[in-house]
Formats: sequence, structure tokens, C-alpha cells
Amino acid sequence: MRKLPLIISGLFFALPAVAQESEPTTEPKDKVEMKADMPAAKPGPSPESTPASVPAPIAATEPPPPPAKTSTLSSNTTVSGPAVVANDDSWKFEYHGYIRAPMRVGVGKRDNPGPGQSGTTFHSPIIPDDQYLSWQSTPHNKTDWAELFLSLGNSWAKGTVSIQGYSFAEASYSNPVSQLGIADGYVDLTPDLGYENFRLAWRVGAFSNKYGAAGKYDAGEYDTYMFRRVHNSGEALHIEYDIDQDNSLLFEHGIGFKKPDPNHFNNARFTMLHHAHVTFKHSEAMQFSAHYLNSWTQEEDRQIDPGVPIGDANSIPRNPGTSIQNIPDGKMWVAGLDARFDLGAFGYLYGAYSHVGLTDAITVGRAIDVIHASGGGEFGLGVVENYLGPACVTRAPGVIGRQYYPARPDFSQTDECSMGTGKVDTLLAQYEFSLVNFTQQSSGGQKFWGDGSDLVVKLYGMYNKVTSDYSQTNGIHKLKYGADLAYSIMPWLTAAVRFDRLQPNSRVPEQSFGILSPRLVFKSKWNTHEAITLQYSRYIYNQRECAAGTPADGLVYTPGEEKCVQPPSAPVPPDGFGASWASQTGQRGAPTTRPDVNVFKVEATMWW
Repeated sequence: MRKLPLIISGLFFALPAVAQESEPTTEPKDKVEMKADMPAAKPGPSPESTPASVPAPIAATEPPPPPAKTSTLSSNTTVSGPAVVANDDSWKFEYHGYIRAPMRVGVGKRDNPGPGQSGTTFHSPIIPDDQYLSWQSTPHNKTDWAELFLSLGNSWAKGTVSIQGYSFAEASYSNPVSQLGIADGYVDLTPDLGYENFRLAWRVGAFSNKYGAAGKYDAGEYDTYMFRRVHNSGEALHIEYDIDQDNSLLFEHGIGFKKPDPNHFNNARFTMLHHAHVTFKHSEAMQFSAHYLNSWTQEEDRQIDPGVPIGDANSIPRNPGTSIQNIPDGKMWVAGLDARFDLGAFGYLYGAYSHVGLTDAITVGRAIDVIHASGGGEFGLGVVENYLGPACVTRAPGVIGRQYYPARPDFSQTDECSMGTGKVDTLLAQYEFSLVNFTQQSSGGQKFWGDGSDLVVKLYGMYNKVTSDYSQTNGIHKLKYGADLAYSIMPWLTAAVRFDRLQPNSRVPEQSFGILSPRLVFKSKWNTHEAITLQYSRYIYNQRECAAGTPADGLVYTPGEEKCVQPPSAPVPPDGFGASWASQTGQRGAPTTRPDVNVFKVEATMWW
């Protein structure tokens, strides 16, 4: 075997030299209430509640053994279709995809049914975990999703295009926003450098690489990423070097950009991205990685109507249809470590720590999805709203400076805000154990590949500590944990149950809740590509309804609103619980702001 000396230029990991002007002070100013016209609805559940890779077969603890080592980038899904072998110059077509199609029904109650009305109601679930881009998200009742990846390539180059979408029109209504169309388009180059122990892959285009997934073959039991899922157009260079037969070093470096939704209610701007990763891998038994990602904005202010003046320093704010103005450039960076272990007979273990730092990040767009959040201030779906608190700073009279658009209108001018500045420290762990694999491997047998009856246990949890300029969130702890138990009884039947406990705010125990979901999974054989799931979910709330009523106009904060389970940061009206207090009160009446206790689901999934 010829060896290539390991010489990785510092160029791959050097931060881009970006000229920055001195930033204005981050000291909070006096605030003026800004009652601008609000959008009818914030964005709905994220379309990207999709697996990092196609799930393993339902009954299997692991898929078939991995192929021989080849150059690869962080891929979107596994590949189907004809395989491309080394040194093959013939062009081949590949395809792979995923479908999740649930029927979800929430059961409610009319307190005072009228003539001809039943006391029981049926509707789209009104539940606190219904938004993928929310800390409260769980996989219990995911919405629909479909993706298709089409590729043409050989052993040297491959081009890929993806088609993605959600909110299937046949089951709902035609919503062009949810039909994403062509989402990815990129080219992978994997040249043969003539060295067995050195591989290189370069991805260029619009793509979504993932880093920090807790599962062995997917995004894990919370379906999120500890460091990021990037949404960018750019490049990622991946290098692998074999130290010896069992040990390898992996390096990856990339730069890119993300254009924001131009909606004038969205404060996010053109966002730049830089990231670097290094991994040490010991066979398939263990892997240790370090990650650093940085996203930032330097775009000019924008107005929806340039003919309308923003106003001078002493006037009431500005054109209400204009996004945030006159603020420092935003920055959000992520760094951390993760490790994964194949423990043989004793299962699989993943653990990670990440640190998210934010400075004026209300303008940072969705270049990075991290810990259930989309960028810094992408509508109400970013780290700012999910963790730090509302960035509703306005400028003080007589001072030309920060004019933060109020993300929530129910805060008066005396309320403090996060200003999009703070940090989030996160720990996440996941453990998986197969009883049959334990008995086989502990007695010297082969690894179990799921082709028989088995009992599988998964334990998982996430902890977050928040530091923010907003006193109501500064220093709070968030904790969620759970377990999933699945017994594959017969080739076509698996019985399972999952329980999750979520504690969003360590200071307000009334916001905590639990979810218990027994389910039956039907499939054609032990290891297969499809599944039909029947599930019932019972939601258990510490406090289901707020002690204080909420005014119909939804514009004034009422003491007691926080003393109950909270809606996600940005659900969809009219179905979404807490889409806005005004929306829910006006469309369904105050009693139906209660989240559901009972939810039923029939779900079809398939991958190829």
C-alpha cells in the first residue's frame, strides 16, 4: 500500500478574512411599543422534519453490513438503484427517496354544544409538539413529508437533484408554499488520487449536509442536529486519510450562503456560512468529532416601500411593513464535540455537547438548523425565539440606533427583550440496545441484523442551559427525555410504546408535559422498506389551561399566560395550537385554545 504523507493545509480551516466595521454598543435602549401590522400567519411546521438518512428497516437493529470504504460527504440519504463501483467510467442513474403520510386526528370537546352539535369534536391535532422547528418538538405525531433524489454519475463525478414537499394537497388544500419543488442541486467529485489510504470528495452546489445526528443511521430519536443541518449554496471539501487498517482521520471544510425569505415580516438577511470539522474514527467501533460553524450577516437595510420614510430619530418608529432597521451585523456560531460507540453486544451509544453563541442574531438566516431551531431570527423559528426570548427592542427617542421589530406584540414598551444576543449550551445522549443481539454476540455469535423476533430499547435525552439578555429566559434550564420499547413479534407485526417528558422552563413547572404513545407497526417481512403504523397518543399536562384569560385582541400581555403549557414558537392557524392568541380566540373561541389530550394516527412510511 502506498502511503501519502498527511499534509492538510491550514487553508481548509482558516476563517475567512472578512472586514468588519466596529459594532455599535449592545446596551439596551429605552423601548417604545410598536404595534405594526402583523402577518396573518407565521410559517407552518418546517418541511424538513425529515430523516438525516433513510431509516433502517423497522425490525432491524442494524442494516446489512456497510460497503467497502469509499470517499463520501455527509449524505442526505442512502442510495438505491445501480451501484457505482470504483474506477467505473460508465454513467449510471441512481434514485432514492422517502414518504411519510400520516392521518392525524385530534379529539376535542365542546363545553356547551348547541342544537344538533355533538359534544365531541374532531380536528387537526392541537398539540404543543406540532412544530418541527421548536424545542418542544417530538416525533410522536409528525406531519407528512416526501422527498425524491435523482442522480446521474460514475466513479468520478455525480450530479444530484432533489424534489421535496409536504402538506399533501389530496389530504388538505393546495398550498404552493409547502411544495418545495427542486430543493437540492449539486455535483460531487470523487477523483482517484492513486493512493489507497487517501480519499477526497468535493461537493459544490445547493445542498443540506448534516452534523451531529444522534442515531446510527438517522437523525436520532429527537430528529434534530447538535451542530447543524446546513441550508446553503456553496462547497464542502471532504478528505479521509487512513492512518492504518483500523484508524482514520477525516477533515471537512466548507463555505456558502443562504438567501432569506424576502417577506417583510422576516428579519433574516443574506447570510454567509463557514464551517470546519475533524474526525478520528477507529474501525466501526468508535468515532470522535469536533465541529465549528459560523454564520453572519452584513447586508444593507431593506424596506418594502422605499418611498415611505422610516422616520427621524424622534418619531414613532418607522414604516410598519419594513423589517428590522439600523442594527449591528448579526452573528451565530456553533462549536462542540460528539462521540459515537458501537458497543457490540451492549448496543450503541451517542453523546454530544454543543455551544451556540449569538450576537444581534435576529438577522441571521437559516444557513444553520441546530437544536430544533432555524438560524437566528428566521421569523419566529430561530434560536432567538426558541431559546433567548423575543427580540423586540426599539430605539429610544432621540437616539438613532437599534429598531428591532417586535416578534411578539403582547409585550409593552416597558418589557425587556433578548436583543438576539445570548448563548445556549446543550448536552444530548442516545442509547440503543437489542436483546437478541446481546445474546448472540455475548456468546460469540454474529451481529444480529433484524431477521427475527427481537426486543429493542432506546433511551434518549436533551438538556439545555440558556444565557440571555432577557431576564425571563436568562439562566433557565430545559430538559426532555424519554424511552421507546419495541417488540417485533412476527415478520409482519411489531408492538411498541414510546414515552417522552418535556420540561421547557425550569422556573415554570406548569409548562411541562408528557406524551405516551402505544403503537402497532405492520410490514411485509422482518427487514423491509415499508410500514403502516396505528398509534394513539395521550398528552399529559402539568397545567393544560392558563389561569388567566387571554384578551381577544391578543396584543396585551396578561399575567398568568405563562402558567400553563405553551404553544410552539410558530405554528399554523387555524389548526395550530397557539398560532396566536387572537387567531385561536377569534376562530374557535377561548375554550379551544386548550391543547388536545387524545390524538389518533394512521401512518404510512416507505423508503427506497
